Amino acid sequence: MQLYVTEPGSRISKSGSHLLVSCDGCVKGDVLMSEVESLSLFGAVHPTTDVMLALLEKGTDIAFLSRSGHYKGRLSSGMGKNVDLRLAQYDAYRNPKAALEIARGFVLRKLENGLRVLDAYRRSARSEFLFPEREAYLKNLEVVRSYSGLDRDVLRGLEGYGARIYFSCFARCLSCGIPFAGREYRPCKDPVNALLSFGYSLVARTMASLLEAAGFDPMIGFLHEHSYGRCSLACDMIEELRHPLVDRLVLSVLNRKWIIADDFENRDEDGTAGQLFLKPDRMKVFLRYYEEFCESPNRVYKDQPDLPWRSLMRIRVEDFRRALLENRDMRDMRVDPELKETA
Repeated sequence: MQLYVTEPGSRISKSGSHLLVSCDGCVKGDVLMSEVESLSLFGAVHPTTDVMLALLEKGTDIAFLSRSGHYKGRLSSGMGKNVDLRLAQYDAYRNPKAALEIARGFVLRKLENGLRVLDAYRRSARSEFLFPEREAYLKNLEVVRSYSGLDRDVLRGLEGYGARIYFSCFARCLSCGIPFAGREYRPCKDPVNALLSFGYSLVARTMASLLEAAGFDPMIGFLHEHSYGRCSLACDMIEELRHPLVDRLVLSVLNRKWIIADDFENRDEDGTAGQLFLKPDRMKVFLRYYEEFCESPNRVYKDQPDLPWRSLMRIRVEDFRRALLENRDMRDMRVDPELKETA
């Protein structure tokens, strides 16, 4: 269970093997501590020392986020003990050819999954209008497949070009009437970008926890440059999950009007002016849909279509661990070999 506590002023205490969430002196929630895999605290939420020590002892991460969902940091029970894995990660990072091949794999799987998402919407709408740039997208994908250089900036350029095509088509998949001019980062000034960024941050936090638990150094990435305080490897690992997990969820909740434009508000937070955020009560709604989606069958990976997204995240971390330790070709982590034939 992923436990989210979003109500300002909430207090989390421990009673035997249970966690009690209370607000204004009233108990709002009672959960078994053994069932909590991670605890996410939004804004002014106050866990007792007993709670934090008990969760850390059982290996449960505690994440701290702003009330609007910006990730601030986390408490964990310590770095993984797999020293051999970290050494293999550092060796691969220092090897230009190996590092580029790993980075190329992240880009390739992201573009392949973007193709899968757009093709699914094109077929469901029975309209080529949703994806008129398909041929250009496929050509760019083929360039990534065949790229053998050592310049990661070139690779990032190919990824960026694919992303621009993807999000222009993504905009046509929106039938909710909310304008979307393209992907925009902080500050997010429209509901679609705000929801995408929030979803990506949730997946990245989970991935960082899984990587650290497996023994990786989540700060050392291959596609994303290392930056102070950023879990670059987690950013790498979520690339293939952005489109089929978060983007599909965002399309679903917006097109079905489970979340609407009035559910957002402008606030100045974290030194960023004009940022758009979900209202606190609507954030709870989105988190519920997010958790349900993470526990639903992925329907993307043909070898394991019924595997839930959260389980798939664990498997991808294990795939990467084995690839590094066993010196396997990173292409073994491909999404679906059949996609090569569609090009």
